[in-house]
Amino acid sequence: MRVEIPDEIYFITFPQDVSWSKDSVNSEVATYGSNSPYLTYGTTKLRNLSLGNCLFEGFSDGKAVEGNILELEAAMQMVITEFGSASPYCWNAYAGGKSYGTFIIQSVQVQEQMRDMSGNATRATVSVSLQEVPAFQVNSGIDITANAIQGAADEKYQETLDQNAAKDQDDKVKDKKDKDKDKNGNKNGNKNDSSSSSGSGNSSDLNPDGTKKGETLIDIDTSIKPKP
Repeated sequence: MRVEIPDEIYFITFPQDVSWSKDSVNSEVATYGSNSPYLTYGTTKLRNLSLGNCLFEGFSDGKAVEGNILELEAAMQMVITEFGSASPYCWNAYAGGKSYGTFIIQSVQVQEQMRDMSGNATRATVSVSLQEVPAFQVNSGIDITANAIQGAADEKYQETLDQNAAKDQDDKVKDKKDKDKDKNGNKNGNKNDSSSSSGSGNSSDLNPDGTKKGETLIDIDTSIKPKP
């Protein structure tokens, strides 16, 4: 049996259980030897709204509510939009004058409590789970996935990446030159020290790089720190 998608769905009493959650995508980076791990934050999610124990009542008037249940299920159907794409309807959730936002229906759970002699439900409670939809995606006909992929290759963004890569390369070249210069200086210093202290018998107190044993400074690796 084909059921038309309704213009609105309402309940004669307010749902007994109304709750929503708003989550995020984030994670901790396990940094060895640190008591303060680095936190990465990806995105802020949209609302998940739950309407529990909503009443469809027809038993008191001797009427079936089977049609109401089927209309609620029909509200989840996919339709072809004016833009040629397939999409479900978005629904505005209200409680009196209060708006919870715009949502798509994720799931519907039905519990029949009373039936007539034909088996049709005359009293039932339903629980509905809804997912909030961003305003720019409603009635836009825009494929958000294609936009996300295109955004990753944005010209301005790519230019910034190239500039950062070039700067990193210049820093590496500069660091290599500084290390080579320091290395050559240490070699010259070692030659002078050995000629002036050839009879002292203290050459064993020097490290291969010319520094005295016991006085070497350890350079802690800071590569895990984000660049400013």
